[in-house]
Amino acid sequence: MPTDKERRCFSHIRAFMAGTREGMVAISPDRTVRMLNETAADMLQVTRGETVGSTASTLGVPELTHGIEEALTEKDVVRGTFERRNRCYSFTITPYEDGAATGSVLTLRDDTEILAATKRSEAILLSTSDGIIVFDADDRVTFVNPAAETVLGRGAEELVGLVTDTWTVFGLSANPDGPVKETGTQTREVRMEEPKHRIVDVRVDPVFDDRHTYLGSVCTIRDVTAEREAMQMKNEFVSTVSHELRTPLTSIKGYIDLILDGEAGEINEIQQEFLSIVKENSDRLVELINDMLDISRIESGRIVLKVQPLDIAERIVGAVNTFKAVTDQQGRTIHVNLAEGLPKAAGDPDRVGQVLINLISNAIKYSPEGGDVHVSARVEDSKVRVGVTDEGIGIAPEDQARLFTKFYRVDSSLTREIGGTGLGLSICKSIIELLGGEVGVESKQGAGSTFWFTLPLASERHVRTPSLEGPLGTPGGRILVVDDCEDVANLIGTYLSRRGYEVVKAFNATEAWELALEFEPRVITLDVMVDQGAGFGLLEHLKADPRTRDIPVVVLSIICDEGRSERCGCTGYLEKPIDKNRLVSVIDGLVGSIASPVVLVTDDDRNIVELLTRTLKQRGYAVMAAYDGREAMAAVARTRPDAILLDIRMPVMDGYEVLEALKANPETADIPVVIMSAYQLDSDRSGILDLATQRIGKPFDVEDFITHIEEVITESEPQTDVSGEDTP
Repeated sequence: MPTDKERRCFSHIRAFMAGTREGMVAISPDRTVRMLNETAADMLQVTRGETVGSTASTLGVPELTHGIEEALTEKDVVRGTFERRNRCYSFTITPYEDGAATGSVLTLRDDTEILAATKRSEAILLSTSDGIIVFDADDRVTFVNPAAETVLGRGAEELVGLVTDTWTVFGLSANPDGPVKETGTQTREVRMEEPKHRIVDVRVDPVFDDRHTYLGSVCTIRDVTAEREAMQMKNEFVSTVSHELRTPLTSIKGYIDLILDGEAGEINEIQQEFLSIVKENSDRLVELINDMLDISRIESGRIVLKVQPLDIAERIVGAVNTFKAVTDQQGRTIHVNLAEGLPKAAGDPDRVGQVLINLISNAIKYSPEGGDVHVSARVEDSKVRVGVTDEGIGIAPEDQARLFTKFYRVDSSLTREIGGTGLGLSICKSIIELLGGEVGVESKQGAGSTFWFTLPLASERHVRTPSLEGPLGTPGGRILVVDDCEDVANLIGTYLSRRGYEVVKAFNATEAWELALEFEPRVITLDVMVDQGAGFGLLEHLKADPRTRDIPVVVLSIICDEGRSERCGCTGYLEKPIDKNRLVSVIDGLVGSIASPVVLVTDDDRNIVELLTRTLKQRGYAVMAAYDGREAMAAVARTRPDAILLDIRMPVMDGYEVLEALKANPETADIPVVIMSAYQLDSDRSGILDLATQRIGKPFDVEDFITHIEEVITESEPQTDVSGEDTP
């Protein structure tokens, strides 16, 4: 007879079993049912009276009978499933020791709803057009839908159960940043050739439960082949159309400019007025084409950004000066408000200038007559923030959200009158975001608008490379112009001839190569689309041959592929239609720098640099201007100077460090260095200064200083003996 304590314990167990949602059955070592709760009886459609004390077979489920026998024989947990009256059940049989014998506990669970939900989920996953691969926490593939099988060319029977890194499935190396459970979502564009050519976007997301336990990952595969090919077709179309438009526009715009400049003789007022209208509209057409090409380059990732430390104040002043003639004529003012000590930003000077000109131009156009424009710059949240404010009509809140989208223009009488493509702000947004900044607008209707953008501050990894400027004076020499359009070649030839150059023209790549060898020109201008793109091959050929590799090549092109041109070795790059003044300036600088000794001026005092640069250029020298030691080293790496003027006290990298670096490198050790300083020299570093060619104290007499430069350059030049051979 059971004791009272045993009866109370049994009563508690019965109460627990009666209240649980799972069916529970206790099996004695002799294979009879010892206990059965109400949930199990309901699931199995049996009564406690007919089953308790009877063999397990009375439960009426063969799977359970076999499972109980296996659990008691093997003394191990057994799991399985069975169906009964359109319901799906799972069971677990756990053996336990009952004295010297072994009994078991059977647990039943109704999984009908769970399985139904799972089947619905699988049906969704199976029918989706995106490929899906599911991995468990051990990187084992547990599910592959048909779309993924199609993309990979491998069936689920081959992939399920495979233990592998997600990216290995696509033939790629593992993510260098680590597994997805540590990095979070990972994405890549994958180009596949097997089983067929495809371009797919792959996204891998980690899966965590509510306790942040890593459960595995889900890989989503989207076939974007058609989208990418459509974009490529669009870009090719834009390039083709731009070629067909830009070539005649170059001639139209160029020859109109020549007529207006009086190059074809005197014109009367009516002719001047009519031609000015033609020029204005040709300029608008050029602007439209440039905007279309900028959008195409940005979307295809072919835009070239030259990020360097940027003096944003200098850029703003330059952009404002561009509109001086317009604002003076209209009696308006552009007010500039720059914070003191404005640090340098990280940006592309030309592209940031493009953004500033676009925003200031809009501010002028969309302000009522007489309204002023305000341009400001300050540091905000560790970024440089630039704002352009107008006194115009303002913008409604519903329009502000769409201003920076392509082709969107606020619908008003003023915007319809002014015209435009609606591309300018979209281009500005793309450029600034590519540079790591943000753009935005603040406006109230009737109270004007402020368009602003931010740029990150320049870091030590951003280094400006000083440009090479030729000497002042009358240019001269032979220039080879290569262009398959005779009208354009004649136009370029006219620009350069009137500047004093001798021009030789070639209309195909073969002729250009022969003339380059025959005439040894000072500079070559090259349209890389000559002979339907053979210009790139010609450029590579010119740079590979010792006879022509030192001839600077300026690419004049309509295809907007500056990156490829630079990789092939071009010295300069200008887009068509050609700006006459910019072309002449580039050619003047190159010709002058080739014919003249090159001096690198390095000083953090801009006034001294400007004084020495101007004086040296007047004396016939080519000059590079650097404002700290790192810029000086970047300049030397690009162009070897004939002499270096070096200040000792400079930020970032001082003169001592520059001098040591130059003399430690065999390729630069023999460059003459003239030290200039207004400070007491460091006694513990004075030995380094013995490496310099000369020392000059500040302040100095400019004429005397130039004499010193001429001396060190003359002394460093090889001497020629009577036999005509060079001697050190």
